[in-house]
Amino acid sequence: MFCELKRKAKLCSENRVWKKTPDSDSPPNSLFFRKLNAPILLQNPASDTGCPPKKTPVKKNLTPIFVLCLLYLAGCKNDPPPTSLPTPPPLPALDSVELVTTPDPYFLKKYQGTLDGKLPVEMVLVNWGDGFLSGRYWYTAKNKPIELSGELKPDLSFEITEYSKGKENGKFLGTFFSPDSLTGTWTSANGKRTMPFGLGFSAPTEDELNWAGNWHLNQVWDSGSLLIGNVSKDSFDFALSVVRGGHVGTIEARASRTGAKAVFKKKEFEDEPCELRFDLQPDHVQVEQPSSNLSCGFGARAYAGGRYERLHLVRNATLLVGTDEDAVFPTAALHDEFRKLVGDEIYKTFAFNMQIKERNVNKAGQTVIAGSVPGLFRSNEAIIVYGPGNKIWAATLDYVAGSEEPVLRYFTNDATSAGELNPDIEAWREGFKEYKVVF
Repeated sequence: MFCELKRKAKLCSENRVWKKTPDSDSPPNSLFFRKLNAPILLQNPASDTGCPPKKTPVKKNLTPIFVLCLLYLAGCKNDPPPTSLPTPPPLPALDSVELVTTPDPYFLKKYQGTLDGKLPVEMVLVNWGDGFLSGRYWYTAKNKPIELSGELKPDLSFEITEYSKGKENGKFLGTFFSPDSLTGTWTSANGKRTMPFGLGFSAPTEDELNWAGNWHLNQVWDSGSLLIGNVSKDSFDFALSVVRGGHVGTIEARASRTGAKAVFKKKEFEDEPCELRFDLQPDHVQVEQPSSNLSCGFGARAYAGGRYERLHLVRNATLLVGTDEDAVFPTAALHDEFRKLVGDEIYKTFAFNMQIKERNVNKAGQTVIAGSVPGLFRSNEAIIVYGPGNKIWAATLDYVAGSEEPVLRYFTNDATSAGELNPDIEAWREGFKEYKVVF
């Protein structure tokens, strides 16, 4: 500590000046916005001892006064050095990448087995992970594919309809005992003929480069899966699904391959053929899409190109700090205060909902940043307002389990407006005032 204030005021009251320095900027990642500097004692220019010069009467004994001054000076010089207020540790960083350890709910597999115990058949089946099944099957002796489309129920029972030239020919009704085994009964379209069937997974024997399996598009705002199976020396089956900004693209087909490279090219939806190129790397498949989205039957933003990794990862968005155009907070301290205010899980929701941002300053001098995900307006939007005194007002759309309509979650560290929406937030929610507000 510095010299005790009361003692100093008594000893050096004539010419000392006490002054506080302005608040300094908070250190990066501090839990506090600002810290108060301890008072700094400014010495009188006329004295380098810390005590004012003494006026000495001519006709008095100076010895006692001189001794007292020496004692006072010793007391000042022996004070311990000043110390700063302790800086709170920064918040631990959120995991920007998380590994998904649960098994994928989707797959593409080839099966072999029999109908009626004597008719050899082969089937390529895609489980898209959302209850939808698709694919084709053929009698081994004829090798003419018959299209399949069906539904997988939560109890792992299924109903798969076969089509020939757009006409329903029959149904497979059965159960998955595992992803590698399915059994049941085939029934003709008119219901007059039935045959039991049993099919088992047929592992590829010519996949020396390990094309087969599930590959994942692991991006913050975009996701997708590339399922590959039934690999031969010159081709493989694939099912690709991609979601970008609420726009979806799916395709199921067979690609021609030469070693670690493959290509699919077919004209179906437009004059331009759909073209996809695949480049196999040790830990991912790089997909290129030279053709337009419309030519592949994809949504407007559902571009299939990208890096599809063997690992299934979740990459989390974050709210950037700094002066860049994409930054949300000017200081790490303000960022951490916001994160404490909303909590880590809702922080992730805010960060995701602010893929694109619009920034302005209101009449009160407060910064207003509204964000959204392209293509997902009214479902994925957020707003953050902050101003002098490090006051924060923020709201985001979020979903509650079991509800199809989002709610508006509101947060503020301003006690005077804890129960009412900030005016800028009130204006921001003009397009979805029917959503419930959760304070």
